[in-house]
Amino acid sequence: MSLSITKDGIINMFMKFIDYKKVDEIIYNVESYLSANEYDIQVELLLHTFKAMKAGYFSNDFEEICEVAAPIFELLKMTDWGIIELHILATIISYTPHHTISRDFRNEAIELLDDEFYDNPECVRIKSRLHANLSMRYLCAKYYDGLDPQEINPLFDQCINIAITIYEKREKTELKTALLIRKALFYGECEKISRHMESLEKIKNNPVMEYIKQELVLFLRLLGDKITKPLLNFLIGHQIKKKRKELGMSTIDFADAIGSNQTVVNGFERGDRGISAPRLFKIAKVLNVDIAYFYGEISEKRTAAITDVTTHKLVQLISTLPENDKEYILEFTKGFIKHKKSSS
Repeated sequence: MSLSITKDGIINMFMKFIDYKKVDEIIYNVESYLSANEYDIQVELLLHTFKAMKAGYFSNDFEEICEVAAPIFELLKMTDWGIIELHILATIISYTPHHTISRDFRNEAIELLDDEFYDNPECVRIKSRLHANLSMRYLCAKYYDGLDPQEINPLFDQCINIAITIYEKREKTELKTALLIRKALFYGECEKISRHMESLEKIKNNPVMEYIKQELVLFLRLLGDKITKPLLNFLIGHQIKKKRKELGMSTIDFADAIGSNQTVVNGFERGDRGISAPRLFKIAKVLNVDIAYFYGEISEKRTAAITDVTTHKLVQLISTLPENDKEYILEFTKGFIKHKKSSS
């Protein structure tokens, strides 16, 4: 990316899909622009938005995310809202808890978008983005914040159905399917997730596919230890199917290689069947991948320890215990390791 970046270039980067691997480079260039040019509140808004997007993707600490996002709301109070500002708001609300100050801004934005003054194609696009991102926020509120489903479910349904309807009218099939995946994720409907993912994967050069993969990883990372068994089975199955296809293996050949049959393999790949630790390590060997691959980078904490069958079994056993017992085992293990190190 060129350091001679322009304001139009910054806006263009924001309006397009953000590759999170390049977000640090984007932030650096926007900061360089601000230091080399006259102060521009809109560019500063975009700078803080990029930072909040980075925090929202790489962190599961909502206090940290809210702290990063706070300057955006202060700046929005100081400027008239136009198209860019509404796009910024539509983006940022997906990263902030629904009970924060963002709720007031959200309501004001919805009123503006429903007003005749904003009745144009670009505002229809913002409206769909706003409600789509709100649905992501409610998804996190349900699973990460642990809020009452009776409160969250109707809010989620309202937002996501508005966005789906708009995408349907605009004939944005990929975006509509992406939201159907999110809806299935919200309700834990793994079979629907798999079916919609397959339909997206059939579309060549589909930028939405990469976004969905990032969203699934983000969501599963947010869940951490709260991840349900069906969702974990789905994730592992999806990773197995993806690698098997990359290697050009049929389900029959793959089943033979792991000492199983096609019906069982199909069950694994759909997420209908759980996979034992020894079998998962055998699958990893056949596909020539590390065991952490199957967990889709959910979190370093989840994958770092899983390097052999014994450790994997240990993690599985401990995960079934009550929280107090887990803490006891943790303290005991710390003491045991300390003793072993001191006596060696």
